[in-house]
Amino acid sequence: MRANTAVDEDSSMQVAAFNRGIIYISSQIAKLPWDIKDENNNVQKNQTSNLLNLAPNDEINSFIWRLWHVQQAIIHGNSFSEIERDNIGRVIALWPLESCRMRMLRSDSGKLVYVYEDPHNGTIFLQPRDVYHLRNFHVKEGGLVGQGVVSYGREVLGIQIAADSMASGLFHNSGIPSGVLEHPGKLSDEAYKRLKESWDEQQGGKKTGSTALLEEGLKYNPINLAPDVLQFLESRKFGILEIARFLGVPPTKLFDVTAATYSNVEQSNLEVATDTLDTWATNLEMEADVKILNYRFGGRYTDIDLYSIFRGDMKTRSDYFKAMQAAGAMTANQIRAREGLPGYGPNGDLYFISTNNLTPVNRMNEVIDAEITQKTKPTTAPVKENNTSKAVEAALINALTK
Repeated sequence: MRANTAVDEDSSMQVAAFNRGIIYISSQIAKLPWDIKDENNNVQKNQTSNLLNLAPNDEINSFIWRLWHVQQAIIHGNSFSEIERDNIGRVIALWPLESCRMRMLRSDSGKLVYVYEDPHNGTIFLQPRDVYHLRNFHVKEGGLVGQGVVSYGREVLGIQIAADSMASGLFHNSGIPSGVLEHPGKLSDEAYKRLKESWDEQQGGKKTGSTALLEEGLKYNPINLAPDVLQFLESRKFGILEIARFLGVPPTKLFDVTAATYSNVEQSNLEVATDTLDTWATNLEMEADVKILNYRFGGRYTDIDLYSIFRGDMKTRSDYFKAMQAAGAMTANQIRAREGLPGYGPNGDLYFISTNNLTPVNRMNEVIDAEITQKTKPTTAPVKENNTSKAVEAALINALTK
């Protein structure tokens, strides 16, 4: 089955589970903000950040560019973009290059060179600093080249493609052989042809199951299929699990909810975010830090913000923000910005610390001094009774008792 099944990019993407897994990983990464930050973690807005967050060139947007890069890296093992620079070396555009047209060679001096066979401009030689190269996690040749899932997962994908083809053949036009027609004699070629055409007309396609009229001693013998004949359906289910393992995603992300529960789906969401999506984000960031930001020159670095993936439900986010604000780690404006809401203005930039209530950080000294003063303030001593008071009290008692 595998030997006769061609497995390439187009045929593998026809496998529903593989297609879904590729789209899921690449789209989750493509939708995230990709910022450039300075050494103090402040977000920078400039032409380079626009390339990563808005459009890498004047033909496609950054969502499609990232989508394409991750998909090509998973399928083929490598994805490439040419880095276009201005006269002073600043990056001004990123142009996707087809993986199948790229080769990596060593010059006579041992330097690495990228060789691209352009269908319009012929052979183009590129320096490594001018190629954004994203590799799949299965790497070869000392880490220079990645290997695609279509290559090392060929056996599993071949079984899935063959199983899909078999299912299509069985069920197409009600093609499961449910029985045979038996004739007591021998039919001539003309009689056989006429009988076949008559049967197809009465029982073919949407007419399957209608009443059949048999003549000339014809007899219909049903065929009972053993359950194991259709056992390949189980192999299709197993194939979904194998594809999920290759891609590093839980089966629920491939819409296999056979064993899904609320608790394990929540855990699966966390695992795919930390184990797969965060790893792909780091892969993209590191290549950009080296090739686009010139080895983090000036302390700058790129950061793909995974907050929207980790943020969870409303209650989880609310508890998180309360804790962060109470610790003086986030302002009200920062919280609202995370939620995509406008700020409160200058007052929303104040940091608070949790005391009895939330207290502005810049007034913490006043609050602490007030609490110390309250705790160390001496109590008022009771007024001592003098002799005159005691004499007056005794005289009143004597008067009342007489």
